Amino acid sequence: MNVIWSTSDEYSEIAATSIVSLLENCGDIDEINIYVIDMGISKQHKCWIEEIVRTYNRNIFWLQKLDIEKLAGTHINVGRWHISTFSRLFILHVLPENMKKIIYIDCDMIIRHSLKSLWEMDMKGTWVMGVDDCRGYKYRENIGIPKDSIYTNNGLMVIDLDAWRKNNVEELFIDFIRKFKGDITYMDQGVLNGVFQPIHKVKLLPISYNAQTACYDLGYDGLLACRRPVWAYTREEFNRGIKDPVIVHFTTCFMSGTRPWFKNDKHPYRKEFLRYRDMTRWKDSPLWEDNTKPLKKLMTLICNVLPRSITYTIIHLFHSWIYPVVRNIKNKSRAKT
Repeated sequence: MNVIWSTSDEYSEIAATSIVSLLENCGDIDEINIYVIDMGISKQHKCWIEEIVRTYNRNIFWLQKLDIEKLAGTHINVGRWHISTFSRLFILHVLPENMKKIIYIDCDMIIRHSLKSLWEMDMKGTWVMGVDDCRGYKYRENIGIPKDSIYTNNGLMVIDLDAWRKNNVEELFIDFIRKFKGDITYMDQGVLNGVFQPIHKVKLLPISYNAQTACYDLGYDGLLACRRPVWAYTREEFNRGIKDPVIVHFTTCFMSGTRPWFKNDKHPYRKEFLRYRDMTRWKDSPLWEDNTKPLKKLMTLICNVLPRSITYTIIHLFHSWIYPVVRNIKNKSRAKT
């Protein structure tokens, strides 16, 4: 099994925790090759991660940082995100040419069960497998795909590298990025969905492979109320998937505000995260201080104080209407220039 992460030095302890969780739970897989895109990891932290991998008798390979704007041939507006997220779209540049398939995992994930079934899953002619991201139809409009398309989250992807090579998907990505002049809603996630959804090259995975924080903070009804998603999962599939997830994705959410490596976080899988963290050389390092900006802290406080029905109405207004509508207006304006 081939698995890839991308991390900076700041997030190296988060990535190390994710790697430990995979190694702890994938003992039934004969061979595991770990690849890490080095976004500036210190020599010391590389050594600590290598120690972990050696303990499990697995292989680790460090990959060079990619110059995304040079590859795309245009400036990319990253907003509050980091341009390194685009690395997962251009991994063919750094992986062995004979590699056929790989699993991409965000460093803010922990793996709770074996990925053997996922690795052996038949992709059925699709080029990537992922979990639906629970977005409303206006986010489809932002990237020009049918309103009833699934819209996957890029945090967990099973990638058919052979198909990507044969179909020159990197050129498709670059064309899409240039079409939107480097300003895409939800960054590389928008690119992948914008390119693959219209040609039906994405296979949907159960939500248990990418159980995001909002699933726990909001629940099924809360997500429906806030996001009005073009829903891909039934209530039963959703509840079963988040009850005992294969992979937990510690994404940010307005209801909780922080993540498990911060002090006083209350995520239901925080104890599991800390258990894996204690298996790394960072076990004695202090948890992070909450550096959330005062306005965001106030928003989180208000969201938790108000009745849920009012909170959900407000969030729906901003998340499912104002933000994507503004993005659509921006896209149309840019297209005219």
